[in-house]
Amino acid sequence: MNVAVISAEAYLSVADRLRWSLESCSTPRESRRGAALSRSSPRVGQNQPVTSSYRPARRRRARRRNLWLIVIALVAVGVVYGVVRAQGESQLTREYLDVAFDVASGQSATAIRFNDLVVELEGLDRTIMLDRLATMESELVALTLDLDRAEPPDGLMRGHLFLQIAATNWRNGMTTFTEGMTALSDSPLDESALAVLTDGMIEMRVGDTAYLGFLSEMLDVDTSLQGGPFPSVLFVASGDVFDARDIARRLFVTPGLVTATNFAIADLKLEPGPVGESEGIPVVPVAGSYSAEVTVSNRGNEAGSDLVVVVDLVSNDGDLYEARQSIEALEPGALITVVFGDLPVAPGVTYEVIATLEKADDDASDDEQRFLFSVNPEA
Repeated sequence: MNVAVISAEAYLSVADRLRWSLESCSTPRESRRGAALSRSSPRVGQNQPVTSSYRPARRRRARRRNLWLIVIALVAVGVVYGVVRAQGESQLTREYLDVAFDVASGQSATAIRFNDLVVELEGLDRTIMLDRLATMESELVALTLDLDRAEPPDGLMRGHLFLQIAATNWRNGMTTFTEGMTALSDSPLDESALAVLTDGMIEMRVGDTAYLGFLSEMLDVDTSLQGGPFPSVLFVASGDVFDARDIARRLFVTPGLVTATNFAIADLKLEPGPVGESEGIPVVPVAGSYSAEVTVSNRGNEAGSDLVVVVDLVSNDGDLYEARQSIEALEPGALITVVFGDLPVAPGVTYEVIATLEKADDDASDDEQRFLFSVNPEA
């Protein structure tokens, strides 16, 4: 009896194991693992749910949801980046166009004044001509520096390079042209100065050509915010008036454009001044002291320095008094008055005061003035 029961239990045990093996082969790994875990864990009650087999599905749904969130976030970041970058490029373009337009407008104004100077050359004197050239040179230097500091966007880089070439050649050409004009005004027949002048005009023509390239690059660029299209700029027009040799000839035949050194005694007067005449000679009153006021003028177009003014006082008795003073600098067109005080003048004596410039210049006829006077006798 006992043997039969044992055999039945063993049979049932073997059958259960075989059924479990078949079920394991027909279910996924996760289900088998969950079933194994449920069999190996202690049973609290018959109705306890087994939920471990549902967890992988929830995890897959969570992973898909997280992946979609990441994709949406990346798309949003890309859109924001694109908008910000587009705004940045638009701002950079606008800022560059503002600078380029200001630079081109300034160069256009300078080119107009340069053309006027060349055309009206005969109506200028040397000082005015060189001052205007120096002013235009300074303007072009400043405009070139402004352009160098600009930051062009990639789409306008080619046009920017054309404008830089133009600005650099205009600046250098103006400097060279000014050097040539300065040398030719000193010596209109100087061939080396003529060559310098020619080089300057060639450089400016290169700038004119480069600017045309800049304009062609800007044809499709909207400049309405800058006030309209870029201005035209032309420093050296065609025609004989812009021929270097013709400019040198015009300098040669225009007296005011070549170097002229002329310092003059413009005025000479006594203090106190005459109060009457005696036999045609001015008479000055008796005074405690006498002085001579000598006015010196620069009638040329070259600045003067270390000018020496000499005053001689000669009496009718043959006595001679001499004094001298120096003038450190005197610009063209300027006047300066030098006072010689405490002149040794005696009552009842006739004198001649002579004011003279020692420095030689191009016109000696105005380097001296004389004044004859007599002093009233004492009462």
